[in-house]
Amino acid sequence: MIGRFESILFLLFCFSPVQIYPQENNDLIRSSTGVENYSNTDNATFNRNYYHNFHDWSMDTLPDNYRWKHLSSASGSLPPTGLGSQQTSSLVADIDKDGINDIVLTDRSVSPSVVWFRYTPKGYKKYLIDSSKTRIEAGSAIHDIDRDGDTDIVFGGDAGSNEVWWWENPFPDFRETKPWKRHTIKRSGMNKHHDQIFGDFDGDGGFELVFWNQGSNSLIIAEIPDNPADSDEWACTPIYQYSSDSEMQQTGSYPSWKGTNEHEGLDKIDIDDDGIEDIVGGGLWFKYKNGMYIPNSVDHAYTFSRCAAGQLIEGGRPEIVLVVGDGIAPMNMYEWIDGTWTRKMILPGIDNGHTLDIIDFNGDSHLDIFNAEMRLDGGNDDAMIRILLGDGKGNFRVHIVAEGIGVHEGKISDLDGDGDFDILAKPYNWETPRIDIFLNLGKTE
Repeated sequence: MIGRFESILFLLFCFSPVQIYPQENNDLIRSSTGVENYSNTDNATFNRNYYHNFHDWSMDTLPDNYRWKHLSSASGSLPPTGLGSQQTSSLVADIDKDGINDIVLTDRSVSPSVVWFRYTPKGYKKYLIDSSKTRIEAGSAIHDIDRDGDTDIVFGGDAGSNEVWWWENPFPDFRETKPWKRHTIKRSGMNKHHDQIFGDFDGDGGFELVFWNQGSNSLIIAEIPDNPADSDEWACTPIYQYSSDSEMQQTGSYPSWKGTNEHEGLDKIDIDDDGIEDIVGGGLWFKYKNGMYIPNSVDHAYTFSRCAAGQLIEGGRPEIVLVVGDGIAPMNMYEWIDGTWTRKMILPGIDNGHTLDIIDFNGDSHLDIFNAEMRLDGGNDDAMIRILLGDGKGNFRVHIVAEGIGVHEGKISDLDGDGDFDILAKPYNWETPRIDIFLNLGKTE
């Protein structure tokens, strides 16, 4: 059973400058077939209670404990973000090429709109990227766009903007108050661009940018120009369009602002083992063939979801995981069996689980799932940051990193250069402006 006692201790002491927290919440769960129909928000309390009961009856507790060092701008152990009340996006990348990842945060409500936190041996130091107020949406992408050997960054406009931008990394000329040069990828058409990703999706050896444009109900691919710094707008081509007239009854309950049949979420993986990376998102995966991107259904009842793909069950095609980003719905895993994506519920009742990734967290050669929940508008006070430790057969042990910390667009990556996975926990509007980091101190004895 998930230990509430440890969680209460965490909440009592989480705002100390440096917190070290041992975890013993490691229930073994096996994915179960079928999906609960969370059809309205009145079921939210039931869903959360069901989630906790799920851990009671499912499997025995197994020891697999990790210790975490919690840093936070709320406690003064991280610098203040200097952002506003709507921190929309984040990314992790080695900006300064020192071999250790740095952190980028955005906000759409204030100026500045983009800042980055540079890792140093003495702690993080904040730098400016964009001093203007910019309507940035959730989602991000990184790539050496101008081919000068450093990492550039991409963010898209929200429902109030029809633009997508990239910022040119000024390496090695970093100054705390000097903005980066911003360029435009898209400056026409419809608004809202939730999620972007780079990859070689046509097998030509070069990278393309793919992004959703929810205002036009489309998935768009953009080729990087020969001279991207001199281009006013990249060639943007819709490769898939969906109707907003109607939709299947959707899995879960959602906020009123969700559009009919709205699609989001992006990941990449070679689904069919043809040597070409495929696009995954919106309850679909897309196969490149003869100059076209062919949509293949995974779950049309879960188009408004976060997605991640990886070999969670060893052998066969990689699995796809979908979870609700905004709303309440289960976390589902999809296994390809003889042409059918067979749905298995991993966890029910996820509450605004706007963070999802697949990684090998514990180095056992079996892939694991990272997920965290939001505390939108201050609600969901038992929001969880969790890692589901996989066994390569579709079974998972649940490791709870923290409870009560709101996370939106969180990241799991090595943040201190010691070779293991740490966690960036960025809220959207919970106690913002704010940033939290959980440094992995390894397993307890």
